[in-house]
Amino acid sequence: MKNLIYLVAIVLTATVGCKKSDEQANPNGITCTRNLCQIYADMRNWEIDHHDKPPYLLSTNEGGVMELVTEKDGMRQNPHLIFQVMSNELVNPLLLVCPQDSKTAAKDWQHLTDANVSYVFPTHSMSNVIMQCPVDGTVMLDDGTVWEKSGRHSMKF
Repeated sequence: MKNLIYLVAIVLTATVGCKKSDEQANPNGITCTRNLCQIYADMRNWEIDHHDKPPYLLSTNEGGVMELVTEKDGMRQNPHLIFQVMSNELVNPLLLVCPQDSKTAAKDWQHLTDANVSYVFPTHSMSNVIMQCPVDGTVMLDDGTVWEKSGRHSMKF
């Protein structure tokens, strides 16, 4: 029951917080901020069933992808694997492409590759950034805060 209450709180907070922010910036469309908010909520939901760790910090022996997303140049490699392992929570691979990116979303989870993902996962431990969009500069912090490149604080999860 506690997990269900936590899940409802996460989804409502992310949806309401993102919606208000996005309506001010782009009343007619999907934004990168909204995508990151939804991905964050889904990642937190995934973590509930996986020792409260994100997929990139959990061994493949425990259902994560840690050994498959090694670091190179400050980024986790194979980010599509991080999203693939969370596919039950994410539901739709359309979320993985920034609306401003020229990349095309995968038609389903089986065909997902890095070519269908806009978002990256930095590895630098001195930063609280867990995910970022190199297309528009939006970042997601580990506390659920989304910052846009313009410096606008979009949401505090």
